[in-house]
Amino acid sequence: MIRWLVALASVLAVLVLIEDYAVERQRQHDALHGTLRPLATVSKANVAGIVAVAGNGRIWRYIRVDSTWRYPAYFDAFVQPQRIDHLLNSLLQTSASVVSSESRDMQRYGLLPNSPTLTLRSPSNSTLLSIRLGRGVPDIRSAESYVQLVGADTIYHLHANPAHAFDSGDPPMLDLRVRPRVLKRKAINRISFNGYSNLKTLYREQREMDIGSMPGAPPSGPIYAWIGAFADGTRDCVTPSAYAYVSFLDRLSWSALIDPTSYAEGFDRALFIIDEDGAVDTLDVGATTGKTTTLRYRTTGQMFTVPSMKANLLFPGEDVLLDSLSKPDPYEQVEPYTPF
Repeated sequence: MIRWLVALASVLAVLVLIEDYAVERQRQHDALHGTLRPLATVSKANVAGIVAVAGNGRIWRYIRVDSTWRYPAYFDAFVQPQRIDHLLNSLLQTSASVVSSESRDMQRYGLLPNSPTLTLRSPSNSTLLSIRLGRGVPDIRSAESYVQLVGADTIYHLHANPAHAFDSGDPPMLDLRVRPRVLKRKAINRISFNGYSNLKTLYREQREMDIGSMPGAPPSGPIYAWIGAFADGTRDCVTPSAYAYVSFLDRLSWSALIDPTSYAEGFDRALFIIDEDGAVDTLDVGATTGKTTTLRYRTTGQMFTVPSMKANLLFPGEDVLLDSLSKPDPYEQVEPYTPF
């Protein structure tokens, strides 16, 4: 009888130990999977290079020059600052939680051998962080995603989606604007034209608006009017038409970058674009070949080709500035507004 009691007590002790072990394992599991943590303790200021490898094997390398991101393989093209910010903030400033470390779960989370990878490099070209991108949570359009550190088994649920930084371009993330966003130019205040016989200058002038005490009228205050200095005199422009043209200059995009040393035709026209802080940017207009025209932006030293229909709109006529435009206006038709 005593032996049976001893045996029973031993069994009960073992069961208690097993239960305690299982509870502790579950507690550790819950703590591991429920704890939010960064993917890496890396400062954005220490990131000097980004290497992106697409699922098809294409490799894109970006570098930071001072505070500006460039793509060296394509005539040092500028990169869109907001896309780089989204990418780095997603990887370095967003929390993540563990979801699995089982190899059988890789396909479920979209982490395959040919999944895209992102690698952040230091100024000395050492690896700061390298991750594999999985699917979005719950789908590709979602703002969260699954990722995995390269060389590790752990799968993370990242509360951001780095893939959203990339557009469909090849290479992606390039800033296609002739006046790149990184310059942070203020609103355009004046445009002077060289080599154009009709319009000499288009400038903005602040005026006081006084509509008296009409019932329901907005309060009086300053407004901006656009004035055109034409060959035959100075006249007020239709404000929405002038703004349509000026906005077109601000978002004008190129089709292709070209090697400045390969162009020998010269430039016979130019626009001098002055912002409200007094910064002057010169846009040279060169030869037209087929359906494309060559431009040079002296501020950055870059040269581009644009469709000739865009180049023709760089020099507006009286009918454009002095009359109302159709909807959508000609500028929006060739250069639509975009969120980036």
